[in-house]
Amino acid sequence: MKMLWKSRERLRRSRAAGFTLLEVLVSLALFFMAVTFFSMTYLNTLMAIEGTRLNQGLEQDMAAIRRQALMIADIEELEEGGDVVTGEHGLARWSLEYEPTAVADLFLVTLSVELDPDDAENGAREATERFYLTRPSWSEPTERDELRAQTRERLLDRQLNIRQ
Repeated sequence: MKMLWKSRERLRRSRAAGFTLLEVLVSLALFFMAVTFFSMTYLNTLMAIEGTRLNQGLEQDMAAIRRQALMIADIEELEEGGDVVTGEHGLARWSLEYEPTAVADLFLVTLSVELDPDDAENGAREATERFYLTRPSWSEPTERDELRAQTRERLLDRQLNIRQ
């Protein structure tokens, strides 16, 4: 009887010392879920880094094209556009359009760039940038004087409205 009791005691201890199959399966499921989560996070981080690198290259190329285009003083030559070799995207073809605003010597400029226009396999990428630019040399003297007079009138009207 004592022996039977000892064998039962050993059986209980051996069961208590190990893990059940259910516990092992739950822990494996949790482990694989954690591995999947961290793998997805790592891949998303790598993709974000690559996207940032590509965007930085595009921004640098656009800044270089903008600098080169705005160095041209002759308005007719500027309207024709031109080609530029960029650091990241190869050959780029640009064109520039401008519109006068209600402020003298201030223009709304639209710079359109076709990146790598000869790449038939992937197709050309286009980028457009709009910005305001002060260029007194683009203004007609009579239009400039009219705009300045209108601005002066608006300012005087505002001053009168504030005083009242």
